[in-house]
Amino acid sequence: MWRPMRICIKICNSDYEVLVGPMSFKGLPERTPRRLLTCVLTINMAYLILLLSTSLCWLTYQSIYRLFFHPLSHIPGPRLAAVSYIYQFYFDVIKGGKYIWEVRRFHEEYGPIIRINPNEVHINDPDFYQQVYAPSSQRREKDTEFVNAFGLPGSMFATVNADVHRRRRAPLNKFFSKKAITDLQPLIYEKLGRLLFHLEESIQSKKPMNIDAGFVALTADIIHHYVYGYSEGHLERENFNHTARDGINGLFRLCHVQFFFPVFKWLDFLPLGIVKKINVHAWAQANQKQDLYNEAVKAEHSLNEKTNDKSRNIVDVLVNPDDYGLEEDRRLERVRNEGMSIITAGTETTGRALAVATFHIYSNPHVLERMREELRHVMPQTSSQATWNQLEQLPYLTAVVNESMRLATGTSGRFSRVAPSELLTYKKYPIPCGTTISMSNHLMLRHPTVFPDPDAFNPDRWLKPTENGERLDKYLVNFSKGSRSCLGLNLAIAEMFMGLASLIRRLDLTLYETSQESIECGRDFGVPYPEQGNLNVRVIVTGIAQD
Repeated sequence: MWRPMRICIKICNSDYEVLVGPMSFKGLPERTPRRLLTCVLTINMAYLILLLSTSLCWLTYQSIYRLFFHPLSHIPGPRLAAVSYIYQFYFDVIKGGKYIWEVRRFHEEYGPIIRINPNEVHINDPDFYQQVYAPSSQRREKDTEFVNAFGLPGSMFATVNADVHRRRRAPLNKFFSKKAITDLQPLIYEKLGRLLFHLEESIQSKKPMNIDAGFVALTADIIHHYVYGYSEGHLERENFNHTARDGINGLFRLCHVQFFFPVFKWLDFLPLGIVKKINVHAWAQANQKQDLYNEAVKAEHSLNEKTNDKSRNIVDVLVNPDDYGLEEDRRLERVRNEGMSIITAGTETTGRALAVATFHIYSNPHVLERMREELRHVMPQTSSQATWNQLEQLPYLTAVVNESMRLATGTSGRFSRVAPSELLTYKKYPIPCGTTISMSNHLMLRHPTVFPDPDAFNPDRWLKPTENGERLDKYLVNFSKGSRSCLGLNLAIAEMFMGLASLIRRLDLTLYETSQESIECGRDFGVPYPEQGNLNVRVIVTGIAQD
């Protein structure tokens, strides 16, 4: 039986005890409680009705404006996507990185240009790519809400203004020029040697190896050494320290949640123990940020100890007033975030591309043998080392590298741009200045008009001239294009050529419990993830290849 609850209240400075239950108002003056409670309920109900009616009126007004009077109202697309972010929230947050497939479906229904949320236009046309991702002669900025989703404020990646981005990028360009990466070849081969050594050690045991973790350990050790002057030694740890990717995966896995709930950025200010209890991905990311902040502090303290360019690392440049004259560019939090941005970009995407390439090459014996035959011209012994320049002259290896990068995608997300002072026009549709415009690399790299049978691994497509005489590499957009293209593209390409050549020429492998689904993009979290878990390529090393 329901029991009444005893509550003490004060009316006109007098205390009264009330038994709150069905029609129970004992202890109060006879008429006061009913009148009082009725008044309170009436006021609360009035506020509730007012709130609901105001919200309904606002939503109605907003929907009508977005559908009929918004600057993008002429752009085709589903009405629900035009009036709200419900579509995007449901498929990216609730379903987990699935909006990319809805966007593809929208294009099939409405055409190559669509409105995918109230303020964003998405275009699926490879020939329009360089209009959106334009060179520095055409000013392009980024969308604030998009870059905030990755939690790296102040980094070049998250810099919205084109002039500020140019200022921050200029001192680092020399570190990633083709000449600088050519000079870096000894370091790349040193790390490659460690990876091959550990893979060879497994020949006797026939122990399955996570080669995807090995490639990520390789790229992580190279880029960390280049930025901070030393490697973290992932290649020397058990299973190539596959947990080292947790921080990077945390950065990507949270991007959709942080787009809608930017309060996640405040996790940076909480103790790591509390963050770990809230979200393990956020903890991994915060832990890595803390380590890189400590590296920035060390670099600032040793600022005057390195007297020439050859002894300086990238972090030394980031804290140096001679390179970054504005104090805001040298803030330790910005230096930390810049380091995190470079480490992330230089680790995961290239490691994934190498793993995807390994899967396809060793799944196709005729591709493997054709590569080895070509490589023997510049690498006569299995232990030979060819220069990056020599490897780039090999047409079939180049085709395999391009096809592997195409299928690996690099970044799969909608990396948007804004033309702040230029009216762009796509066919008959004008796109107003300041509009967020996006294109998806995954859709570009699998566009059937440019890449027939787009899901197939076919290096020969890169060796055949196109009908209109254009080179296909014009459409290879893994590193984006224009003034905001990837800073480290030369390093990534060198790692692809040298890494694949060394592996193919040296080792015989068989795939172990790895299927096409293990490497295919099923979910988009900025970079492609398979339907379940992380990208995973397991192999058994069966022996040394023949000279």
